[in-house]
Amino acid sequence: MKRKHFLSAAALLAFKPTRSQANLWLPEKPADNPDESYWQSLRNLFPLDAERVFLNNGTMGITPYPVLQAVQDGFLNAARNGHYPGHNDNLQKELASVIGADVKEVTITKNVSEGVNLACWGIPLKSGDEVIMTTHEHVGGCFAWLNRARMDGICIKTFQLGKTAAETLENLEKTITRKTKVIAVPHIPCTIGQILPVKEICQLARSKNIISAIDGAHPLGMIQFNVHEMGCDYYSGCLHKWMLGPLGMGYFYVRQEMLEKTRCTHVAAYSGSDFNMAATPPVFGPLTDSAQRFTYGTFCGPAYAGGLAAIQLYKQIGAGNIERRGRELAGKLQESLLEFGNKIEMLTPVEAISRGCQIGFRIKNGKEKANSEFVNAMALKKIVLRYVGENGIDCVRVSTHYYNSPAETAMLVDELKKYLA
Repeated sequence: MKRKHFLSAAALLAFKPTRSQANLWLPEKPADNPDESYWQSLRNLFPLDAERVFLNNGTMGITPYPVLQAVQDGFLNAARNGHYPGHNDNLQKELASVIGADVKEVTITKNVSEGVNLACWGIPLKSGDEVIMTTHEHVGGCFAWLNRARMDGICIKTFQLGKTAAETLENLEKTITRKTKVIAVPHIPCTIGQILPVKEICQLARSKNIISAIDGAHPLGMIQFNVHEMGCDYYSGCLHKWMLGPLGMGYFYVRQEMLEKTRCTHVAAYSGSDFNMAATPPVFGPLTDSAQRFTYGTFCGPAYAGGLAAIQLYKQIGAGNIERRGRELAGKLQESLLEFGNKIEMLTPVEAISRGCQIGFRIKNGKEKANSEFVNAMALKKIVLRYVGENGIDCVRVSTHYYNSPAETAMLVDELKKYLA
């Protein structure tokens, strides 16, 4: 029998460059508003193929080397030393400091969908109660509520986004009735990147004794926000998009006053500590007095280490610097697209407070499937975009992060010119 050949450890770790090859491993903290050369130097932090233009960070962030290294080291430590990850709240502490929460109000999940489900099924609702959502929901943001409507008879109502924050708020307010119990909307919809006026939405909800549950898939790592200032009751987000953390990392925020009002339907280790199955009857003590009660059982310790590394990198570069970079790239791209006139339809508002780092537009060249066709054509040229077909929106979405460059967005605009010609 032939001897099997296995990859050596060195080969398995070959994805990691030397520090000299990467030029930068953890960059020096820059001055406020660094120049283009600084941002270009940060491109070395990412293993992304040099010929690939990745403008789809809204689907997933490209994981940088420091984060990959932290995850890799975690798995190697577990395998070499038999190290089982014991729970600590280091990641929750760092995350809470970034989003403006108390550490007891935050727990780690696998993704945004898990957090949305925790809120959806944790809120006591009865048949006929209304939940207001938008027409721009992601499957992960709406499926839990639609399923609860099917199972428990709650009523889902929707409203249209406006061209401005004020119009969006007005459209929402017109949808509220005496039966409205929850407003469950995205902070930034996955469709066109519009920033909703969530602070005003949550204030409106509170004034009418309505619960607010925000889908926060996109803001963390894109724009700065504070959940306490926002005033939401629940906020579900992730670290694997704009924060550039490991894939499969989310978080769930529950306002302290809502903790005991929220049903906790799934529990295990770390949800509590006091139990005794040898007692008669068996003893089950209280759940932990924090949002940690919603995260239970064996977790991926190396992924937590990667999440910490992602937050460290984010802080090192500077939240304000990162937000300005992404917004500037998106803003200039939007300006270039608007120059096409009636050949495209701009869906993302031009209002500064309503535009982040994602631009959504439709191609108007008479072709029925022009938008999906363009996205597919760009994929063949290694320019990665996102086609948005959900809810009949039918548009092209472009995401700009700090590892992108003005040259890359200009390349996209040039390709669109060729396509329209």
